[in-house]
Amino acid sequence: MNQYLEPNVQQLQDKIKHIVVLMLENRSFDNLLGWLYADEKPPNGQYYEGLSYNLWNPLENIDTDGIPFIEKVPIEQNGQKKESYGKPVPNPVDFTLPNPDPGEGFKDTNHQLFQKYNVPLQYPPAPTNMGFVQNYQNAMLYGAYSFGDEPANPRSIMKCYTREQTPVLSGLAQGFAVCDHYHCSIPSQTLPNRDFIHAATSTGYVNNSPLSQCDARTIYNQIQDAIDGGRTDLSWGIFSDNPMTDDKDEEGEFGKDRFSLTRLMMTQLHDSRYDDNFGTLKQFESMCQDGTLPSYSFLEPNYGGPDQNDQHPPIDIRPGEQLIADIYNAVKSSPAFENTLFIITYDEHGGCYDHVPPPGGAKNPDPHNLPGQDGFLFNRFGVRVPCVVVSPYIQKGLIARPSGYVPFDHTSVIKTIQNCFQLTGNLTERDKAAPDFSGLLTLTEPRTDDIPEVTPLEWDVQAGESHINDLHRVIASVLEDMTGNSKEDADDLLEYIKTNYSSFFTQEDRTPHKAKKSA
Repeated sequence: MNQYLEPNVQQLQDKIKHIVVLMLENRSFDNLLGWLYADEKPPNGQYYEGLSYNLWNPLENIDTDGIPFIEKVPIEQNGQKKESYGKPVPNPVDFTLPNPDPGEGFKDTNHQLFQKYNVPLQYPPAPTNMGFVQNYQNAMLYGAYSFGDEPANPRSIMKCYTREQTPVLSGLAQGFAVCDHYHCSIPSQTLPNRDFIHAATSTGYVNNSPLSQCDARTIYNQIQDAIDGGRTDLSWGIFSDNPMTDDKDEEGEFGKDRFSLTRLMMTQLHDSRYDDNFGTLKQFESMCQDGTLPSYSFLEPNYGGPDQNDQHPPIDIRPGEQLIADIYNAVKSSPAFENTLFIITYDEHGGCYDHVPPPGGAKNPDPHNLPGQDGFLFNRFGVRVPCVVVSPYIQKGLIARPSGYVPFDHTSVIKTIQNCFQLTGNLTERDKAAPDFSGLLTLTEPRTDDIPEVTPLEWDVQAGESHINDLHRVIASVLEDMTGNSKEDADDLLEYIKTNYSSFFTQEDRTPHKAKKSA
């Protein structure tokens, strides 16, 4: 089987009427899928870019005589059996690894890839991916947020989940297609990478702060422009269940004004004309059942609170597996399944280990806007992240890579939407150059008799913990700027987010507070 797939845009346009994207949080490819084919060969003679036991990372250490040395920290399976002097060493499976949250910003990612926080901008050295363990230790000891007097073992960043520990994602990867050369768009953290899946640019920013919102035109605006121009066959929706607390109404439903990270951060979606384009995951599942899915649906996990399922470290990954299963089952049971392309991916690696060096040669989305934050030239891609693509027109067990030198990245999603729905033009130079997913549709007739079933692992729902992470702090700061309500007065940061998001998006005048002050 040829893994380097040529585009097949005609097949995409003929077969696919609905594209659904679920984007989760902060996991590298190796972290969740590295051991996918650890115990068997990939099907049809394909090569899989997975983990092997010869991989390691260095860690600065001191021996019992006080002499410094470099320890070789090996890769391992989560829960792998260990022995010391012939006796077993406790190493239980941990579904919250890595814990605590690793460093994920631009300079931390540089250190993970190059073992240096600052690298040449125009001609960086070849990345070696040998700095993950040392960076994890540095982040715990000297990072922006203190981890107290007992930081975790930095070697745990080399522990990666097995196929048995990720049965849903792994089952879909083996049942449909896994893209083992899919990279996040820039070597950094959540918000600028999410900007790329929505707008093919982060407008020059590489970190979540100091400017977190993005005012670029989005793929949703591009679809809406086509609708406003007379296209009656197009529609779009963004769906989430993000109350940020466990508050529900008397019927057990979340309120109308669910938190949407996409809407908050992409300012061109603030307009009240788009209110009806935002809904709940329950509404999405109803559309699946009715066969009335939008042309493009973007789905958000729950980013915070007791029902958090975004898989952001150190949250238990099993609720996220349940979310993937729920969405897959809704899509699979839909009368529109045959014509739906379902893409599961992650915004960025979140500091989790991956062994494949990210390629250079990335197109700067905004050539007139250089250099960007921290001097970045947007000339290289970020770390690999999981990407699994589901369609009955995909051959079982496909390990997919694009032909040519440009890897899949977040803007491949945009390019696929543009090509599928025959939208005019591109958003930036990045999506213009991106390969689409059309080549994954290798079958001329849809599969009907070997559509996989997936069963997530059980977990103790009552044991879930709420973790405040950097993303929550950034969201609260954005809402503080938009509403003028001080987050410092809030007893509960997640409650503050919920209340102030709702107050902003229910008012008629949605001009941010700072803009009102400066007018």
